[in-house]
Amino acid sequence: MSETHDIVIIGNGILGYATALELVRTDPDLRVAVVGPSDREGSATAAAGAMLNCFGEVTHRTLSSEPGRTKLELSLHALEAWPTWLDELNNDLADDRQLAIREGTYVLLNSCGGQLDSLNYRAITNALSSYGRKYEILPLGDVPNLDPATNARPLEAVHLPQEGSIDARAVLNRVAEVARQRGVTVLDDSVVGWRQADGRAQGIELRSGGILSGGRFLVAAGAFTPAIVEDLKDTTAPLMPIFAGVGVAVTCKATSSGLRHVVRTPNRSGGCGLHLVPGDDTVYIGATNDVLLKPGAWSSLGMAHFLAGGAMEQFDRRLFGSSVTAWHAGNRPLSLDGFPVIGKLWQDNVWVLSGTYRDGFHCAPVLARHTADLLRGGTGVLGHDLFTPLRAPLRTMSREQAVDDMVLHCVSQFYQYSPRLAPWMRVTDGIEVQVRTRTEATYRELGSDTGLAPELLELLNWGEGRKHVLAAFRQYLDAAA
Repeated sequence: MSETHDIVIIGNGILGYATALELVRTDPDLRVAVVGPSDREGSATAAAGAMLNCFGEVTHRTLSSEPGRTKLELSLHALEAWPTWLDELNNDLADDRQLAIREGTYVLLNSCGGQLDSLNYRAITNALSSYGRKYEILPLGDVPNLDPATNARPLEAVHLPQEGSIDARAVLNRVAEVARQRGVTVLDDSVVGWRQADGRAQGIELRSGGILSGGRFLVAAGAFTPAIVEDLKDTTAPLMPIFAGVGVAVTCKATSSGLRHVVRTPNRSGGCGLHLVPGDDTVYIGATNDVLLKPGAWSSLGMAHFLAGGAMEQFDRRLFGSSVTAWHAGNRPLSLDGFPVIGKLWQDNVWVLSGTYRDGFHCAPVLARHTADLLRGGTGVLGHDLFTPLRAPLRTMSREQAVDDMVLHCVSQFYQYSPRLAPWMRVTDGIEVQVRTRTEATYRELGSDTGLAPELLELLNWGEGRKHVLAAFRQYLDAAA
């Protein structure tokens, strides 16, 4: 088989294209190809807002473990890299195609959640202080132009002037445009198999019927990665499992409210919290989170109700009259331990870049540079190999702490629906008992003490085909032990 490309990248989202661009900028003679379907159905990047939030994503567990701190510092490194990275991109674009970051994020603490909101909000302000970052506390939550319902008004808010947002789809389109200009080959296709010989990948089989050969391969296909690398699997070490966190969001015409900055809650109930990302004449409202064993791309009436109701109640009542311009559904790649999956697979010429969950777009400038260096034979720029794909789960909490977090998340979810209860009713006591009992039973079935995130425990507790999911979890945990 003749070698037609030096490097073949499977996946045409932001991480795949940003890595391709980094490669050809460093070495214009490299023959690089990017393979992926042009419609990007189910892609995380194509459905993102996207917030450039670092400390806005902190939870009360983030700084309690080395992996958590390492991931936060990766996010902080990316936040600092974005202005220069964007300037370099704009240098290759016509004036009318250039992009800019919309600076500023407000994180609200309101009463539309449980104790989890308070814990995560305080963790954000504590982390900001620990890392010496700029922030401003608004004691009464007086965010400019915010117009929530009276019973959902913020109790307090923190302004993060160094965090912000940018149009994810516009960035992806520009990066792809510049990559093509610099000689990257782009194939509107998908992978159905591999050609291998002597323990190395030789090429990929395409759905169109062709074969694309290469010297090195990168799989950067987000939540679709596990299916793509299945044919490469080796029994010597298990690949960190990657699941699909399906998120649904909506774009509407902007209201007359004048919201000009990201407004969000802390992370809550198994997701990234409710958020509003303003554009020039639109607002993006996100997002939901439903973890599945395999990717899906759908939007339900229930999710639409949750998003619309939450945004109008907690952010801006004037959204009631705003017209919907687009619904978005994408699959975030969530690893079993919640950390990125970056590095070499079983073959010495195949790498993977996935498992970034909600941080892939935000961390793209750093992860692209790191991965491009790995593909060129370097050691990367992260300074560690903590996120290697063939690893045992990184431990950040005990089984007991995981059960406690699951209870916190479910109670938070209950209060987000604004239930009206008589003052003497203690309904959440029953919810706590039910969730704790169910989660402890799941852990007994799983036979593991590995602390799992609430998103995954929800899948194990009540997800469709839970026995199959439990079996998949057990298989990996036994092999990784």
